[in-house]
Amino acid sequence: MSNNDLAMRFTENYYATKNEVSKELKISLIDGVWDKILSYRSSFYHYLSLKGIDKNPLRICLCPTIANKANNCETKLIRLLDDYHKLDRVNGDAQYFEMSNSIKCLQNIGAKKNLVSDEENVRAVIHGSRHISELANYLDALKFVESKYVNALDMDYLAELYSLVSGNSELTYFYRETELEDVNSYSPIARVYKSAPCSLISQMMDGLFTFVSKSNLSPLNKSLVAFYYIEFVKPFKDYNDEIAALFAKSVLAHDRLNEFAAYFPLESLLNENSNEMNKKFYEVQVTSDLTYFLTYALSSTDQLIDRMLDNMAEYSTQIIKNDFFKLDEPQVDEVKEEIHKEVKVEEKPVEEKKEQQVVVKEVIREIIREVPAPAVQVEPKKEEKPVEPTPVIEKVEEKPLGLAVSFIQPELDEKTASRLERQLLEMDVRLKKDQAYFYARHCTLGMYYTIDQYKKATKCVYETARTSMEKLVEYGYYKKMQAGKKFVYTPVDRK
Repeated sequence: MSNNDLAMRFTENYYATKNEVSKELKISLIDGVWDKILSYRSSFYHYLSLKGIDKNPLRICLCPTIANKANNCETKLIRLLDDYHKLDRVNGDAQYFEMSNSIKCLQNIGAKKNLVSDEENVRAVIHGSRHISELANYLDALKFVESKYVNALDMDYLAELYSLVSGNSELTYFYRETELEDVNSYSPIARVYKSAPCSLISQMMDGLFTFVSKSNLSPLNKSLVAFYYIEFVKPFKDYNDEIAALFAKSVLAHDRLNEFAAYFPLESLLNENSNEMNKKFYEVQVTSDLTYFLTYALSSTDQLIDRMLDNMAEYSTQIIKNDFFKLDEPQVDEVKEEIHKEVKVEEKPVEEKKEQQVVVKEVIREIIREVPAPAVQVEPKKEEKPVEPTPVIEKVEEKPLGLAVSFIQPELDEKTASRLERQLLEMDVRLKKDQAYFYARHCTLGMYYTIDQYKKATKCVYETARTSMEKLVEYGYYKKMQAGKKFVYTPVDRK
């Protein structure tokens, strides 16, 4: 077999690694064959704006077989979306489909986190009769993906997802600041990571946001690439699996599937063969070729879509059967008509209408054989108690007596706050305008302020608000304190 045939075989039929080619051919030295394979693949390479830790750009090979596979998956997804839109919302068919797939999404998360994964318990979580915080939080995040699919996929969107998944609405940190245990190399020759170093997380995630907004890849390919990248970078100290699945769904929702993406159980990728997944991740790092993961993920997703289409077809068939058999059931109007036939009420003049109603009531009573109502028991007459004198109600004073609290803190009016803001900017050149604006209006001793308040007051994104508050602590304007699971900031006396 020629090298060109081998190149097509190990690219089109099966996207093999160098070691897999060597084992298949039972040859240890395959440099010549491998060069031909890489040469064939190079004509189909699509370079991404995403980069690995070594700063090399990632690429995918869109050869005819892989491109067709991705296109077929996209076509099936659109068909699934069309079937979903045809479901009836009046009789609850659409709601039943959404509930069924929400359960599957949570089952996958429950299995990954070693929580409950059986349908009964997951359904109880959805209905609120059982509380498992991690699953309840993930359900809230799914609802966010469903309702906010038009939002830009940026740092602020990611912060909202992480806030919902972690159950912490007052985040005082964002990207992790400590290395994970598996950050060290497990290859003595090439530096291969299982997660990105902390110093590169912000830069790599900014690259992901740019890729998602500007890449011309198909929505499904882009979604799977985003899933891989978050799983690899691991930008947070926890919940990276959940964020990877949610963000991948968000890409699909933003580009093609709208709210339906929330019900697409892409979380199944988290429960695939972990050893096989790790091999794919390793190969991507060594070669910068993301195709190894993409082909694996496309095969899994294709099977998932086929199962959903089969379920949709079976579900639709059951609906048709139910509607068909309902035709044989006596309808309400027909039953009423039969009752009227048995009653055979004669038409009476208008003036005898009252008498007619009595006759009809008695005839119907005879037909359905009503049980006569029990005799009314007359209670013995109770002894009358002496009437007590009406209590005298004091007249409400119209003049207010004052507040029930006495600890209302002093507050600057807007004019004074503006003067303080201007003075702060002139006295401390380190302060930015937003920081001075917020502090001038939130500087009451004994009060506690949050990052969310800063975000709303200055209309900035979450990460900017967090960084600004940390700087104000560094400059001595606030003291950072922990209250329960969140941090708050209280002003420092600067008199």
